Amino acid sequence: MSPEHGNQNVSLNEFQARGLSVTCQYIDHVVGEIEQALHSAGSKAAFPRYQWDFTPAQCAAIEDSLAAIRVQLRDALDCLAIPRPDAAILASQAVLAGLTAIDIAAEELRPRYMRGYGEIHENLGIELERISKALRDLVGRLNKSLLQEARRPPAR
Repeated sequence: MSPEHGNQNVSLNEFQARGLSVTCQYIDHVVGEIEQALHSAGSKAAFPRYQWDFTPAQCAAIEDSLAAIRVQLRDALDCLAIPRPDAAILASQAVLAGLTAIDIAAEELRPRYMRGYGEIHENLGIELERISKALRDLVGRLNKSLLQEARRPPAR
């Protein structure tokens, strides 16, 4: 829908405009989930969620259609003069929050938490401690690096 197709004399009320905007954002979110499934074939995930079953031609056709959906979403809002919201979350904050979640999950691998599932043999407890520490150390190093980088003044 291009702006010339819109009727400039009729407009949505505030609630209708917000509803349209939220629905378009939801559709864009679902498109992103579809893209994630499409691109999972090249994923380095330790536990992949999707099993790849598309041909390269099918993948290309799906990607083209998804791109067209996104164009339509932007055009719909532009045609009706509904502003698109700016991104509200800093990527760095999302990464740091994710690292915190990983750190908490890794902590819960320690024997004192795992005992809630049943008795832990001493040797297994030592291995669980090692696994937890290794994961938490990796997360901690990345977290520290990101925080140090964030404190540096921008390059000129």
